[in-house]
Amino acid sequence: MSEVMARLEHARRLGYCARGMRRWFEGREYGWQAFITTGVPADWLRATGDAMAIRVAEEAERDDAVRKVKVS
Repeated sequence: MSEVMARLEHARRLGYCARGMRRWFEGREYGWQAFITTGVPADWLRATGDAMAIRVAEEAERDDAVRKVKVS
């Protein structure tokens, strides 16, 4: 089973702005560049305890579940 990765597209669907997200990633374990290229683990976002980050994690998990249903 692969890890769910949250990416910029998930945050955009929630209406989050790039400037604010970029600032949020400063000084954290995963950086902005990772978020926009490969994504960051949804579990890591959830573990930050930040309500907005948790919403991005949930969006990524929903997207992953839908993708798995389409493949089956």
